[in-house]
Amino acid sequence: MKNIIVVCEAGITTSLLVTKLNELAQENEEEFNINSKSTEEGLDYVQEEAVDAVLLVPQIHHREDEYRKVTKGKVLKVSVSDFNNMNAFSIFEQLNEVI
Repeated sequence: MKNIIVVCEAGITTSLLVTKLNELAQENEEEFNINSKSTEEGLDYVQEEAVDAVLLVPQIHHREDEYRKVTKGKVLKVSVSDFNNMNAFSIFEQLNEVI
């Protein structure tokens, strides 16, 4: 089971994206556990739990270095275009390329 978090400022705006990503994982028979976290909650989470990937939405791209320092998982920045269009398929493909 791959542990993945999607991080945004408050952890609320990503709920639709997380739902779509989880649906894609089921359709593709991938064993992914995908959850959303707020910025601070995410930092605490990756220090306590092993994660395979952290997806940072555009509002927090500037926090990339902080996440890279505290996790061994891959840290990916979700593009503005993919996030604004909720292009879960594109994000899912990028995620599969790195984990």
